[in-house]
Amino acid sequence: MANVSTALRAAWTWLAARRGEVRFAVRVAAAGAASFALAEALGLAQGYWAVFTAVIVTQASVGGSLKATVDRFTGTLGGAAAGAAVALIVAHEGPAARIVGLAVALLPVAFLAALDPRFRVAPVTAVIVLISPTGTQINPLLFTIDRVAEIALGSVVALAISLLVLPARAHSVLNEAAARLLALYADYLALLVAGLSAPADAAAQRHLQVATRRRLNAMDAMVDEARRERAIRITGEPDPAPILRSSQRLRADLIMIARAAVQPLPATLAARLGPRLTAIAEAGSAELRSVGAALAAHVAPAPSDNFDGALRAWRAEIAALRAERALVALPGEDLGRVFALSFAFDQLRENLGDLADRARESAHGK
Repeated sequence: MANVSTALRAAWTWLAARRGEVRFAVRVAAAGAASFALAEALGLAQGYWAVFTAVIVTQASVGGSLKATVDRFTGTLGGAAAGAAVALIVAHEGPAARIVGLAVALLPVAFLAALDPRFRVAPVTAVIVLISPTGTQINPLLFTIDRVAEIALGSVVALAISLLVLPARAHSVLNEAAARLLALYADYLALLVAGLSAPADAAAQRHLQVATRRRLNAMDAMVDEARRERAIRITGEPDPAPILRSSQRLRADLIMIARAAVQPLPATLAARLGPRLTAIAEAGSAELRSVGAALAAHVAPAPSDNFDGALRAWRAEIAALRAERALVALPGEDLGRVFALSFAFDQLRENLGDLADRARESAHGK
């Protein structure tokens, strides 16, 4: 019994840490079930198209669902129009004519899809209209109208579910993604600073570089979704772009530190600077996580001067080394790495402060 209770608690903890994913799963299930129920109630011949559309269109945020709805419906209309026009011309003209007609219909919609991503489904819709067994047996125009109606139903249901069932605003999704990114940055900073005292874990560094780049790419799409929500006034959140820009700059700062930490510092220098570096890693990592948690919770970050204090101690130690002329004997490469670290740490502090300001704006705009 105790084992079952422990397993249930572990499962609940695991799910609680993935609230966004759970909400998304619930919305997809609700959209699929609702669209199927409506298609059955309306007596649509092939209501599964409505279900397919609802499942495809439902996204992690309202802004994402809105974009997917517009793209899906735009592409469907374009493809259906091209397919129906050709089908009316080549109807019952034999396989050769239908092959030529298929090529003629696909040419313009494929060109449109290459020019505008909103038309990505247009070629698929044209193919369905032209070669679907049902489409070739009934009036092509009626078949096209049915498909458009079914896809429109699925799109409307998906958008309604996104707005009404456990709605997730794109700005909140962006903030949560930024929090996860900052947690990775915290791990990355600690790993890089450790590499200044001992040989670096190159594999772990590469993993974090790739993971942070992927998260930034995902956040780029979230910014577009958040802006779409702001455009139709379903959120009062501030412009989301500065969150992405500050996050990108923080990664650039960490890459700069990584280049300076490509190998450990000389032993004598590491002995003097090691405690200061450890303090910077601990305070910087803690502040990265703190700002991330504030963004995710839509609250202002708690004030803390630990990171600033660690940086002041670092600068004081560098000044002492210069006064003692201990840096003069260093090879030019090592001296350059020390000053590169100082610059990168200052940039990290500045950009993290900018992101903390964005968290405060987000808390006020909630």
